[in-house]
Amino acid sequence: MTAVWRPATVSDAPRIAALARAELGDYGEAADLYAERIALSPEGCWVLADGDTVIGHCISHPWHRLAPPAMHALLGDLPPSADCWYLHDVVVAPVARGTKAVERLLPILSDIAARRGIPVLALIAVGGADAYWARQGFIAAPGGAAGFGADAIYMERRVD
Repeated sequence: MTAVWRPATVSDAPRIAALARAELGDYGEAADLYAERIALSPEGCWVLADGDTVIGHCISHPWHRLAPPAMHALLGDLPPSADCWYLHDVVVAPVARGTKAVERLLPILSDIAARRGIPVLALIAVGGADAYWARQGFIAAPGGAAGFGADAIYMERRVD
């Protein structure tokens, strides 16, 4: 497998939504939401592609610490005074797990945040994924996960 991260395009949104639904269940969102995020923050949205097949994605954008956007809701716009780079969705299909795909992506996202003067990457870990994200340098922070389920944990990592 020669999967590589490439910038996502709005035309990828239906495949991103299908992968998110398959891997995240109810946490997966509609194609129009992913299309909006890609249009608002193209530098933060990536797909893991093996040829023409999308086997992973990352939807991320500038936002406010401890106040992630509500699930299944369009943003309309991004905040002008963001203080974190929010990883809205990071999904890797089972076929690509074990390839260190996310480990290859995190430096890209850190670089984007650093160039914008944003000091922190943030995410919501669900379904026990907090152990994985802790191995990637993310630390649980109190608050910020309301509305994401009982097992949701808000996590942050300083930008490299």
